[in-house]
This record gives sequence, structure tokens and C-alpha cells, in this order.
Amino acid sequence: MLRIFVILALASVIHSEEEIMKNLTTVTWAHAVNNKTYLEAALASEVSMLEADIVLGHVKGKDGPPIPVMAHPPATTSDLTLADFLSAVSQFNNVNSKQKGVKLDFKSIDAFEKAQDHIAPFLKPDITFPIWLNADILPGPVDAETKPVDPEKFLSLGSKHKRAVLSVGWTTQYGGNITEGEYSRDQIGSMLRMLNEHHINQTVTFPVRAGLASNSQPVILDLLRETGYLNSSITVWSSEGDAVEVDRLRALLLTVGLERTYLDVPQELAARLRLPPPDTKTKH
Repeated sequence: MLRIFVILALASVIHSEEEIMKNLTTVTWAHAVNNKTYLEAALASEVSMLEADIVLGHVKGKDGPPIPVMAHPPATTSDLTLADFLSAVSQFNNVNSKQKGVKLDFKSIDAFEKAQDHIAPFLKPDITFPIWLNADILPGPVDAETKPVDPEKFLSLGSKHKRAVLSVGWTTQYGGNITEGEYSRDQIGSMLRMLNEHHINQTVTFPVRAGLASNSQPVILDLLRETGYLNSSITVWSSEGDAVEVDRLRALLLTVGLERTYLDVPQELAARLRLPPPDTKTKH
């Protein structure tokens, strides 16, 4: 009887994962999981992916050389190191059938370089929970002034971790008084050249800001067409208050396909998109 229960439970998990792969917009997110309290809450929740920021800094109250800790600039202290964050997620996944994935958002190349020894043990083939390595590696719209993470070093190091998803995007300057903009063909071309020059041959997702992506359908389609061999996708994100042409964004998502589109936007915007619900009646 126990064996039957285990088989049924496993079948349920596999079915759920297959449904998610047909509609990636059903993946849910916890953001800025940068301290122990929020990490515990996120692990206990129903969210699929834990997004967290990594900087070089210190554990609160401790001295010594800077190490990768979970914090968003300008903060450089935390009660949670990258090593402890990954260990906690791994331990949770070892005893739970519904796995949590992580998106590690590196805010500097120094943080990524120092993180290599910490992330490598969790990217071995026998560990299966999703790990995304994220950074804004190129300048983007609208004349963004934020300094990108060094693209050469990020891709060189990231490509050593074949199991990881490389989440590589552009810096942006949007929101507030800036309500118009788009990704240019030159910006898309620069990304394609970087991936080709570094011989990237693993899964890639491109984070694109919703208000800009909605005006950029032709070049985004080109980007995905050129990187289809990498099982590429887009991750559409938005900040609260961003100006977004909802109908254009919906058209982009449906044209790209929900099987190639992660959606990480405020709930109010997600509701206005009126996307098709998950197909729970599909036979396998």
C-alpha cells in the first residue's frame, strides 16, 4: 500500500512539472530572499523560485575578509551567507517532493568570482533543483547608467556550470518620468555576439523589463529564434509603477509562447494580462 502511495505521489509531481513546462508563467516567485527570516518563510510557502541578491560583504557582527552574503546594494551586511542560503534550500529539497529553485542575482563580478566555490557543490549532476545565475551584463535602455557586471568574466565563469541556467540581461533606466523605450537591435545583437564568442551551450533565459519588452517584439523574437538551440526563454519582469502597454505585452507573451515565457511582475499587472489558465486537463 505504501509503495502505491509513493508511486502516485511521484506521478503527481511529474504531472505538475509537465504542466509548468507548458506554461512557464505559472512559476511563482519570492523576491529579495536576503535574510534568514524571509528564507524560512519562502521555503514554507507555495512559491516555486526564490530570488536573492548576492554582494561581497560581511555577516552582521563579524569581521574578516569580505565573503558572498545575501543583500541588495547599497547594503553589504546580512545575517545570511550565500553558502548557508544554498545549504538551507538544498536541505529543504532533500525532504520535500515539491522542489524550490533559486535565482542568484549577482550585483558585481567580484561577488560572482568569490561565489564559485560556494555554488559549485550545488551544481553537480546529482543535485536537481533549478539554479539560475543572473546578472545584468550589458547596458540597455533607456540610456541606462548603471554599470553592468563584466560580461566576459561572467560568461566565462558561468559556462563552467553546465547544469545552471544562465540568466543574462541588460541594465535599464525606466519608470518614474521615463515611460517610453525599447530594446534596440544593437543591444540584442551585442548579447548574441557575447553568447557566441563564449561558446555558450547551456540553457539561457533573458530577463526583459515589461514596459520595454512590450515595445520590442520584433527584436525579442529574433533573439529567441537565434538562441533556440540553447532552450532559451524570456523572463518578463517589472517594477511597481512601471508604465506598461498591457495589450502589447500580452501579444508578445502569446507570440513568444507561454512555454518560453517566465512572468515575474506585480500581481495587478499579471491579472490585467488575462493570460490563459494552466491546462489541467491535458492527457499524458
